[in-house]
Amino acid sequence: MPVSADELIRLLSVLAEEENLRVTVKETMKAGVMAGTGATIGGLMGGPLGIAVGSMIGAGYAKWKVGGKTRKVSEVLTELDSDKRHQLHISFQDVLDQYPDADFSILMRQLTEDGELRAKLSERTKKYIKEDMKLVMEENHKQRGKAE
Repeated sequence: MPVSADELIRLLSVLAEEENLRVTVKETMKAGVMAGTGATIGGLMGGPLGIAVGSMIGAGYAKWKVGGKTRKVSEVLTELDSDKRHQLHISFQDVLDQYPDADFSILMRQLTEDGELRAKLSERTKKYIKEDMKLVMEENHKQRGKAE
């Protein structure tokens, strides 16, 4: 029985958890409001120079407050709506076609035994996250159970 879109998501989520794949969450709207608020307060208190100082302080605060937040790729994948799940399934179809008789349990076992399959799925997942979902992968992630 072919692997469904939901089963593929489960498979990729397991892989993403094992490799501790994460994406950086950008909260640009919050950061913009914080920088703008700083500029406004600075402008009210110090005129044109206050705008510059206030915006720098606001931007620094925004960077400190909202910068660098990450989410697990497994969470991102499980929250995909049905259209995006279908799109993901299609983008992995050529890899799945190499295992035509494999169901979810067979592919899970293959994931641990077949380094080539693991590498294909990992690279394709990263590519999908970066190119199709337009998210930024966190490059310096720690592997579970390994030192930095």
